[in-house]
Amino acid sequence: MLLKRFAITVASLLCWSFIIAQTADFIDIGKITEYDTVLKRLSYFTDYSKKLTIEDVAQATFHYPGEKFPFDKTRLDARYFIKLSVTNSSLQDTFWLYPGRSQRYIMYAYDSSTATMQALNNQFHSFSYTVFNSVPYAFFIVKKGTYRNFYIEADIGFYNWHLFDPVILLPQEQTAFTFDHFLRPNRLYTFITIALLGIMFSMLVYTFTIFLQTLKNEYLYYALAMLVFIVYFLLRLLNLFMFSELYYFFYDLRYQMLQLMGNIFVIAFISSFFTLKKTFPDLYKHFNILIFIQLIFLAINLPLTYTNRYNHIGNIAFDIVRVIALLYSAGLIALLVIRKRNKEVRYLGIGSFVAILLSGIALYTDNWGEYEHYFFGHAGIAVLIFTLGILFQMIFFMQLLSYRERMQQAQHIRAVEKLQLENDRKELEKYKAVIDARDKERNRISQEIHDDIGSGLTSIRLLSEIAKTKNAHKDTARELEKISGTANVLIDKMNEIIWTLNSRNDTLPNLIAYLRHLVVEYFEPLPTQLHIVTPENISEIPVSGKIRRNILLSVKEALHNIVKHSQATEVNIHFTTGAYFSISISDNGIGFDPSLTQSYNNGLQNIKERLSIIGGSCSISNNGGTSIILKIPLV
Repeated sequence: MLLKRFAITVASLLCWSFIIAQTADFIDIGKITEYDTVLKRLSYFTDYSKKLTIEDVAQATFHYPGEKFPFDKTRLDARYFIKLSVTNSSLQDTFWLYPGRSQRYIMYAYDSSTATMQALNNQFHSFSYTVFNSVPYAFFIVKKGTYRNFYIEADIGFYNWHLFDPVILLPQEQTAFTFDHFLRPNRLYTFITIALLGIMFSMLVYTFTIFLQTLKNEYLYYALAMLVFIVYFLLRLLNLFMFSELYYFFYDLRYQMLQLMGNIFVIAFISSFFTLKKTFPDLYKHFNILIFIQLIFLAINLPLTYTNRYNHIGNIAFDIVRVIALLYSAGLIALLVIRKRNKEVRYLGIGSFVAILLSGIALYTDNWGEYEHYFFGHAGIAVLIFTLGILFQMIFFMQLLSYRERMQQAQHIRAVEKLQLENDRKELEKYKAVIDARDKERNRISQEIHDDIGSGLTSIRLLSEIAKTKNAHKDTARELEKISGTANVLIDKMNEIIWTLNSRNDTLPNLIAYLRHLVVEYFEPLPTQLHIVTPENISEIPVSGKIRRNILLSVKEALHNIVKHSQATEVNIHFTTGAYFSISISDNGIGFDPSLTQSYNNGLQNIKERLSIIGGSCSISNNGGTSIILKIPLV
């Protein structure tokens, strides 16, 4: 009897110890009010042999990960099992398990009726308006006051191991869970990224528009670089709202290819923009080597990355190549800045070095940094730093393109102006040739008139004078006198025409000298006292033959009126120059007599008409004689 009591006591103690040990490892899901992240509260087992059955695994020892991530990224080719041990202290018996993005798994539970592990058909997707997508869940049932063990065989691979993020939630709290778990920590990141993508897109449209206008390769390369980076950052933003396995299967392909292709297009842009092939062949060679290294790396590393065994090696190699590419690019750009010292390369240098520096900081933050905040995780801050680096690079490169465009427009304008000046010069030469030909023809005509007609008229005059001396007959003498007078008049008119036609006389000093000679000669046989005032310094202003002739005839008309009508004993003539060439002719005669209007009218009208033809004017005043002022513009 005593032995029996001892056995019962020992058994009770063992059962109590077992229960205490069990409850210490179990999650009381009845205490969850909304949702609970349970990554570090699950236990894990790794089957490296990949031969164990689920029954064998249920008997294995599961371990808690502590502060470490439960999956070994260096051994992704193993089989991973998760043990979910729960108890329920509440009345609600149905709960949901969110395993994370892009997770494939089979969930098992012990079936007491068959004493075997049974696979549960409990996986489903529930659409959430918070993230506008279908979120994957698995439901499980635990009655109040019971303990249950669920086993999960996770299909962990290179594309989803880091996305495992188990959460237990109440079904009615799905909206709160999706908002708090997905949106709230990424709101600021989302808003900033959308704003930066908008700026980048406007730059892309501007650059592509310039390419369509110019069809230059450098604008195409840079537009492609911006397009690649925009797609990259847009896909990084979509990662917050995507849960599909297929989407994340191509994650590494997008991640590596878009980053390196963006770098390649930027390098091609720099090489083409600065025509390195012609200006700096050695730098052009190194830029091509850098492009070649990245292309070869993609061809080798992507197949390596898409294996569970070597995925971590491929990611490490990618980080190493990024560091090498950043340092290599920085060195090449520094050499270019040193060799080509101008404003364009300064824009390139500033934009590139800012982008390289921020890319290095983003790389460190993404891989080794520890940064957690209510609005940011370290991955989000890394992407934003990288985005800002690319944006700064785009801004400075846009300044570079804008500066080049302004310089090209200025060169184009200068070329057009030079062409216009050349055309104007040719037109001027053509006009000068026409003028020279015309002057040459005028000189030829005046010379021929002087030589042929002048000599003929002179002969007529001489012969008529000789005839008059030999023949004393009155009738014949009168006719000969007329012939002699007519010949003299014709000779005077011919001399005037010759003087007008001769281009050597097309200057203001020559005009004043001829008019002075004409006035003196006109009044020489008359008893009239003559006073002439001329300027001391007369500029060599060109005066065409047409202007000279109209001035000459106007002056002769004025002199004729003085001699014929004024009865003057004194005549004053004053020449002045400036903006206008003025000729002031005044006398002390009887003045303007209204009764002689008809006699004056034709002469005065002729003067006004002649001056009007050449843009001049005539003013007449009558005060103690007659004063006529002729004004002709010289400009």
